[in-house]
Amino acid sequence: MRFIILTIATTLLLSCSSMEKREAIMADHDMDMNIPAIDDFIVSLKKEYIERCYVPILKKIASNAPRPCENDLLQLLERRYSMNYTQEHVDMAADELFFKDIRERLQKKIKTEPSLRKAVSKRFRSMDEIMAYYKPKYTFRKFD
Repeated sequence: MRFIILTIATTLLLSCSSMEKREAIMADHDMDMNIPAIDDFIVSLKKEYIERCYVPILKKIASNAPRPCENDLLQLLERRYSMNYTQEHVDMAADELFFKDIRERLQKKIKTEPSLRKAVSKRFRSMDEIMAYYKPKYTFRKFD
């Protein structure tokens, strides 16, 4: 009995210690592509997403009142991987859901802020182009 409890405790400790912490930090840009308002916007939303949605799912912590983003992420992971998901799976699913939300929010922000709309129109031709540029810079996945 003690061996089983020790094995379970060791497994839990090892799985928690092997998690890599994800951070929301500013990306580097060429001067001609630099739009600080978009970077600030994405970084602030990513910090919030990591804290509220990503970490609880990654640590497999059940909350009493799950947030919608936490619920969406867990449902996506369960559909794809059952409950046998890894950090890599969480990273891929978080990218998908986070950038879907970013796209919607960024479109609204661009439409309502003339100075941002002007800066964006000088550098990008479409929302797809904007997302293609920013997604690799702010992905959850680690590429070594």
